[in-house]
Parts: sequence; structure tokens; C-alpha cells
Amino acid sequence: MHLAKFFHRVPGDDDRELMLIPGSEPMVIGVHMNWKGDPDADEFLRKTFSGIADAAAAFRRHVADLVAAGYVETVHTDYTLRDLPPDPPAKPDWQKGLDELMILALAAPMAEQATQLEALRSTPAEHEPLYLWHAARRSRSAGVDAAETARLAEQARDTLLARRTAGQPHYAWSIYEGDLEGRILELLSDAQLEAGNPDAALKTIEHLCKIAPSQDRIIKRAELLCGYFPERQEEAFNDAYQWSRFGGYEEIMALPGYAEYVARRKAGTSKKGWRWKQGTPASEADITAAEQALGVRLPDDYRKFLLKRGETELLVRLPESSSELRFYAPDDLAKQLHNLLGFIAYSDDEVEEACTYFRKEYGVSLKHLVPVAEPSQLSRCLLLHVEPGERFGQCFQWDHDGAWELEQQQPSFDAALKALTDGIARRDPTQLAFFDL
Repeated sequence: MHLAKFFHRVPGDDDRELMLIPGSEPMVIGVHMNWKGDPDADEFLRKTFSGIADAAAAFRRHVADLVAAGYVETVHTDYTLRDLPPDPPAKPDWQKGLDELMILALAAPMAEQATQLEALRSTPAEHEPLYLWHAARRSRSAGVDAAETARLAEQARDTLLARRTAGQPHYAWSIYEGDLEGRILELLSDAQLEAGNPDAALKTIEHLCKIAPSQDRIIKRAELLCGYFPERQEEAFNDAYQWSRFGGYEEIMALPGYAEYVARRKAGTSKKGWRWKQGTPASEADITAAEQALGVRLPDDYRKFLLKRGETELLVRLPESSSELRFYAPDDLAKQLHNLLGFIAYSDDEVEEACTYFRKEYGVSLKHLVPVAEPSQLSRCLLLHVEPGERFGQCFQWDHDGAWELEQQQPSFDAALKALTDGIARRDPTQLAFFDL
């Protein structure tokens, strides 16, 4: 998380950015905006602190110093921004108040956070998902009825979704929308369980594991299954079997039945090592809507796959390990493409630079590389090239560690699937590496 504030002072030749970066070694960084000198010399401040409270206090001091020097804080929040426009608008007080609430949440007792929440009541801030999430956090901390905490978290979730659906902005400082949504849903699931509704809690955490999986969230789902849904206990056992090397599954692995499950898994693994999970086939209307969102027609072999299997998973089951390759629903494709572009390039200039590179290096259009599937718990995906032309329909593997690299080129979606499944059956290290197996 990079929490950024931007400051402008006429005539605009020395605008500034301040960043507060929480973590195990919190930092405060100051950057000269519109910098024309050495790109590696654009910082005027960089300091690491032993704790977040000290970092937050220093961040506030530097903000106050800039304001005292005649700077005005602007509305901008994207920490990757490096150029401010002329005469940028000033940030409203209620947004500054939400920023302060977030800083307090990182570094101050709940009583101080509650005071700030109260100060923001009857301002536009109280209608923002970020405010509602903090209000739900305070409710839970204060030991208020769990149903009230769940209500506030639901309101935060629903407000965020409504803004997204309507194409309306919300204010969450520099917090990525998916990050905020994940925090809201985690809190909602906890509150639903505390309110005595494990079914709702499981539904919420399963949705979160689908849209933004993480080790902690998958463990939470597994614990819910073991604690409240004995008929689905083996799903939790499978998670433990697959991910125990990362820790956190000790209690599940100690349950009666886990050792027997492991023995059955090892004895019953098929020779080919993979199978399809029952999916949700797409309709022709679903595919047409996805094509309209992308602005292109999808390759025929991929269209047939969507009609037959749709949103589904390829289950990889080997004697000592397992994984899943999750295929997106058609209505998720445009979002996945947007997320990919946002990861590869942070600015419009960098997008164009990346597009030029991908065209020269691989002969493809970066803006037409659509993620269609991802291995569970891994930041990599299978890309389908949908730009009309010679390379239409080709597939590649992509990993976030080499964001400007494409690997395992295949002439079609069907060929890419065959390469993966045949590779799994042969225990080919190259194909298994895609699943981190």
C-alpha cells in the first residue's frame, strides 16, 4: 500500500508528492513532480522508521511543512503519478478527513479513530465505502451487536458495487479498489459468522476467494468448512494437502480423517493427473456481450470451450501435490484485461512503450492479450491474443515476475490446452511449472 498526497504551489515548477508506505519497515518518501533531471534523483526525502506510528507522525509533519510553505494539497491520489497538470484542483476537506482516518487506522487506538469517524458525520465522507468500512471496524471493536457490524459492512460492499456498476467514482485515497473490497468482505464474513450465520459467512469468503484469493482467505474458508460444514470437510482437506507447505493449516491437518484423506488421494490419483470440474457453460448471449466489451470476436475454439464448459476449473491432481487452473466467465474477461494492462504499465506513456515492445518482440498487440485462466494462488495467467490478423487466437503464458515477457507460445487455445494437459500427464516439468508443481 502506497498512500500518496500531492502538493502544488504557483507557478508549478516545484510540485511535490509525499508517500506513506506501511509495512514491516514503514517509509515516508518525498518526490519532486514534473522532474526533468536524472530520473534516479527525483526524491527529496526517503526515510525508514521502526514503527508505523513514527512514520505516520513524520508524514503529518511533512504535510504541515509543505502547507506552511504555501503548497496546496491537490485531489490526486495515484502514487505512480509523476506530472501534475497546471492549476490542479484542491482536495476537499472531507477527503483529507478520510485520509486522516486511514492514517489513524494504521497507527492510533480505536478511540481516536472513533473521534475522527464522528467528525466526518454529516459530510460527504460518511457515504463513502471507505468510511463505512471503518465504521464497521469500529462497531466490531466496540463489541456492538454483530448484526450491526454486518449491516455496516454490507452497506460498504453494496455502495462500492453500486458505484462500480453506475460508473461513478468513490474516494478511498490511494487504496486500490480491489484491496478495499477485499478488506470489506473479510470483515463482513467475520461479522456474519459472529452473528450466527455461517452460511452467509461462507458465501462471502468463497466469493472473496474467487475474486481475490490469498493464503489467509483460503485458510479462513477451510476453517469455516471444517467447523460448520462437515459434509464439505474434504474440500478443506484438499486445500491443506495443496498449500500446507506455506503454513497455516496445522489445525486442519490434525483433524481426524485428514491422514486417511491423504492416503486415499495418493492411492487414487489417476495416471493422467487431471480432470475437469463441473463448470457453468456460457450462453451465446454471454459470449456476445463479452465480445462487445472487448471490441472483437473471440476465436472459434475458445467460443466452443465457453459454450461447453464456461467458468470452470482444470483440476490437477498428482500424488504429492495438486492445483487448479481457473477459467474466467465471459463477463470477467474485459476486467481481467484491464487489470493486466494496469499491472504491466502504470501510466499512459508506459502503456504505449509496452505496446511498442510487445509488438516488436512478439508480434502481438498488448491491448488484445486477454487473460482467460489463472492457476490458483499464483500471479500468472494464460493469455489469448484476440487482435484480428496473423496471430489471432494464439496463446501465451504470462507471469507477473516477468511482466514484459510471454512464454510457451501456442498457435491456438485448443493447442494451449492440449499442451498443458499432455504435459501434466507426462509430468513435464515445463508445463507443471505453470502450476508451481
